[in-house]
Amino acid sequence: MGKTLTDEQIEFYQREGYLYPLEGITPERANELLGALDDFEKEQGVSAGVFKLKGHLCFPEAWDFVREKAILDVAEDLIGPNILAFGSRFWIKPSGDGSFVSWHQDSAYFGCDPHEMVTCWVALTEANEGNGCLRAMPKSHLHGGYDHLESYENAPGDAPGEKKNMLGRGQAIQDMDESKAVHMELKPGQFSIHDERTAHGSFPNNSGKVRIGYSFFLIPPHVKSVLERRPATLVRGVDEYGYWDTDPVPTEERLPEIIKLMLEHNAQYTNPVFEQDA
Repeated sequence: MGKTLTDEQIEFYQREGYLYPLEGITPERANELLGALDDFEKEQGVSAGVFKLKGHLCFPEAWDFVREKAILDVAEDLIGPNILAFGSRFWIKPSGDGSFVSWHQDSAYFGCDPHEMVTCWVALTEANEGNGCLRAMPKSHLHGGYDHLESYENAPGDAPGEKKNMLGRGQAIQDMDESKAVHMELKPGQFSIHDERTAHGSFPNNSGKVRIGYSFFLIPPHVKSVLERRPATLVRGVDEYGYWDTDPVPTEERLPEIIKLMLEHNAQYTNPVFEQDA
């Protein structure tokens, strides 16, 4: 038995590639983070959702959040006591605008080796089938790497000039068996966790309210970047390997510098030169 998870939960995760719902934070704590997110976007005039890899650098509350004890306890049961936050992202899905996330594997684009990353997806608002909650394909992490078709622009059915796929490269796995998909519905403050190789995605938000989630990508320190050296944040334990540089701590004074850094990471993620074996 792990620190938080039962043997049955760990076995389920290893077999199916995902686990939910898990208790992360209180609804009140989720509201506090939503307030800080709203303040950031009003002050900067930009949606935090545009920063696809380093959302925890947007503002201090987001930085602190990747250290939430209950969430890291679950991650520790799966990847060990030493944990780096490689990246994070706010998933802001407005009502009725058609934004969706195509089926994909994180392992094909994040540039980590070996593939031992876990993704924690925290609901800041309710996430359900009607507003486009995260969906997972059971046992897909055991398949190995799927081929991804990259559109960069419009997905099939989009109107001209509209980019509704929320992924930076429009990457999509074709011909997934939709009948097997699991809708990981969550209440505010709950979270799901999935394997780096688990195929996942989400439908558009057809409710009357915005749906917001915050995901962060966690790795043990022995995982290397297969790109150039990149930064990460040590959130638990120690790093005895030194494969990663250190993310800057977000402060008001350093925000222009940090926003520039986050945009550079966006460009690296969307660079068509890079794709690895998933």
